[in-house]
Amino acid sequence: MRRALAALALGLAAAVSGCGGSVGVGGTGSYSYAPIEGFGSIYVGGIEYDDSQAAVFDEDGAAIARDSLRLGMVVEVEGGEIGGSEAAPRAQAHRIRTSTELVGLASAVNAAAGTLKVFDQTVRVDAYTLFDAGLPEGLASVAEGAALEVFGSYDVASTSFLATRIALRAGTLAEYRVRGPVQELDAAARSFRIGAARFSYEGAQPLLAEGAWLRVRAETVPAAGRWKLRDAGAGMRPPQALARVKLRGPITRYASDADFDLNGQRVDARGAAFDGHPGDLALGKAVEVDGVWNKGVVVATRMRLDDHGGAQGGITLQGTIGALDSVAKTFALRGSTVSYGASGVQFEGGSEADLANGRAVTVKAVSHGHDTLLSARRIAFN
Repeated sequence: MRRALAALALGLAAAVSGCGGSVGVGGTGSYSYAPIEGFGSIYVGGIEYDDSQAAVFDEDGAAIARDSLRLGMVVEVEGGEIGGSEAAPRAQAHRIRTSTELVGLASAVNAAAGTLKVFDQTVRVDAYTLFDAGLPEGLASVAEGAALEVFGSYDVASTSFLATRIALRAGTLAEYRVRGPVQELDAAARSFRIGAARFSYEGAQPLLAEGAWLRVRAETVPAAGRWKLRDAGAGMRPPQALARVKLRGPITRYASDADFDLNGQRVDARGAAFDGHPGDLALGKAVEVDGVWNKGVVVATRMRLDDHGGAQGGITLQGTIGALDSVAKTFALRGSTVSYGASGVQFEGGSEADLANGRAVTVKAVSHGHDTLLSARRIAFN
């Protein structure tokens, strides 16, 4: 993941300056759209963003506290130019905005199959899905009728959502939400479908178009099998003037390896270096794309299949050790409990004997279904 970003950081300066204004590349900042994969700063899309001065918003644009961000939340990050090294690209975050896929009530919870339904939509969980602390047993803790917020992505190939995080919503829901592509738009009947949910609408809806990627808010009680639309907005805000773009998610439209959409965003990959093989890409495949923004299209410079951080683990935590338990082989870090007792844990700049409360470390880890218990794969002493 980071090697791909390094190629972008080292190679795009010449590409952007060579393009100039004639191709519509606006600025020289960075934009990432991906789940949060670490804290210390904030890690999104393989980039370590310094978020100390960042403004943080929910998807409606309301300001929220920085400490409300959690692992697995999908966010948009607008930041400065990418610096650092090939192994550790860094940038300054200016704005962070959360991006929810679904809000609704849980039904058809099947912990054995790893599925449930929210707002008529099938939601899948896997080994990388994180759950809030209020759901300590993961999907098995989700009660029928529970109000949920789901972060993740829509898989067009299976007409389902793959969750990266599932959180409880307090109180009674005033509306339901879903993000995805418009299908079966019927202007005469004033109806359309997103996933398994069918909607009715009134008045002018200029964004409604077949295939449009939208964020939809609806009433909580259906009428005649359809949900009444409250409003529809763009499903993904375009990066605008930010030249360097990092996207992570499933392919939502596939014409060829060089022409596809990622989370509804058009990607031109004709000149991209691909860390993979012909035939690897297909509708629904999760990929990471590095590129530049050009007149509404992300022109990819490099792309690869999404491996969730590979063998080293997809979660990065940076901070000082607390509550060290050398018998249980655990310690606290950034609100999570990190276990280092598994075989094969790599240590850099020290050894297990150097672990101590107050010692600064960077940990690469994998999850166990919730962010309060992680298994370390690599521990580096800072």
